[in-house]
Amino acid sequence: MIAHLRKGLALLWLVSLTACSDDTASLNITGVDYAGQGIRYYYVVDPTDDKNRGGGESITPYSAGGIMCCYSVPKKWQEGLSVDVVVSYPLEGDTTDERSASLAKREAEGKLNETIHVEVPKYETPAKGTLWVQFLPDKQANVVVSNLSPDHKDFPGEVKGWPVPSDEYRKKIADREIKDASSRVAATKKDLDAIRAGDESVVKDYWRIRKKTAPDEIAKFSGWSDPRFLKYLEKSLEWYVERDEKNIEDLKRVYQ
Repeated sequence: MIAHLRKGLALLWLVSLTACSDDTASLNITGVDYAGQGIRYYYVVDPTDDKNRGGGESITPYSAGGIMCCYSVPKKWQEGLSVDVVVSYPLEGDTTDERSASLAKREAEGKLNETIHVEVPKYETPAKGTLWVQFLPDKQANVVVSNLSPDHKDFPGEVKGWPVPSDEYRKKIADREIKDASSRVAATKKDLDAIRAGDESVVKDYWRIRKKTAPDEIAKFSGWSDPRFLKYLEKSLEWYVERDEKNIEDLKRVYQ
C-alpha cells in the first residue's frame, strides 16, 4: 500500500501543477488514521471558500488512505491559514442492526459529520505535494503541506512515521481471523466427510467451481466422476484444512 501511495503521489503532483493559478498551488489529499478508530469518510473545506474542497474516502484503522484530488493553498504560507476537516467516524455496534441504529440516531440528532477546525502550519514556498490529514486520538487532527511522506526523516509534521497498530487492535484482528479460519475448517471438513461418504452433489459442486476458477488444472480429468479428480479434490481440501489449522495455531500462540 505504501509503495503504491508513493508512486501515486509523484504522478498526481505533476498533474496538479497544471491546475493552479499564479498565486495558488493545487495539492493532493491523503488521510492517515493514527487513532485506530477508522474513518467512514472525510473531506477538507476552505473556511473562506466552500468551493475549495476535496477528499471523500474511507480509511481503515491504523492505515493511510489513497490519493485524493484536490485542495488549493497559497503558494506562500500566510498567517492564520486554516482548513475545516469534515469527518464521519465509524458507526457504533458490531452487527448490522446495531450499526443501522447508530446511523438512525446520528441522523435524528443531525450529527452525521463532525468538523475539526485545523490551523495549517508553515510550509515551504512554493507549496507542493500533498495536504496530509492526520487523524489523531480524541477526535483531533493535524494537517501538513509537504511533498514528503510521514516516514521521511525531513517530514515537517509534528507526528512522524506511519501508524503503529495497538496490541488491542492486533488482537482484535487476530481473533477475527481465527474465527473466520475456524469456520472454513469446519465447512471444509464437512465437505470432506460428504465426499468420502459418496455424496455426488458435493463433488459436482466442486467440479463446477473448479471449471470456472481452475480450468487448466482440471483439464486432465474426464469429469466429476473421474477417480483421479476425487483423489485430487480430497488432497486439495486436506491442504486447505492444514493451512487454516496452522494459521489458527500460529495466531493463538502469539495473541492468546
